[in-house]
Amino acid sequence: MNNSLKSIVFLFFISISSINANGQVFKHGVGAQLDIFSFKESYTDVTGLNHPVSVSAIPGLVYKASLSLYASKTRHSHISIASYPFIGYYANSIDASKLAFEVPLLVEFFYGDIDYFGGFFGVGASYAQSAIPNFGDGTVFGPQIEGGLQFPIDGKVIAAKLAYTYGLNDPSESLFPERTYTKSDRGIFSIGLIYVFGY
Repeated sequence: MNNSLKSIVFLFFISISSINANGQVFKHGVGAQLDIFSFKESYTDVTGLNHPVSVSAIPGLVYKASLSLYASKTRHSHISIASYPFIGYYANSIDASKLAFEVPLLVEFFYGDIDYFGGFFGVGASYAQSAIPNFGDGTVFGPQIEGGLQFPIDGKVIAAKLAYTYGLNDPSESLFPERTYTKSDRGIFSIGLIYVFGY
């Protein structure tokens, strides 16, 4: 996990240093997002060998915040520090807390007119917490990759994005000391639609 984060930070600083910035642009927005949490585990306990799987779709609200540096006077090449904080409601939770959240931090590359139409992709890391039962703390932490399109509709700018987070964190062994884990896969697939401000 540490090596992955170090690689992300290294790539970020290499990318920043390679750009001769001619200006900065701050953008933000709000929208809707669907986070699909996926948990797959294998463990042995007093009941024997278990292979639980949970795939749960959690709808919610997402906020966009990005600070872009553009590399040319035509503003068609950008690199940004971006985040898309998400909060959702998990209706099927048996836990008292039914809220889920995600906080990604990304280095995002944008090509096109940042005030109109363009495409983007990003790499970074994300931390998420869910209330999905039987999977301990429900945490997913790890690298994230995302991409999408920005386009105008009736004079408004909309961004559509897809993202995937691969969970690197171990199972919540402290919550289930009787379990001996042999496998734990965690991840999140996100689909979002955002109305972008800042023009």
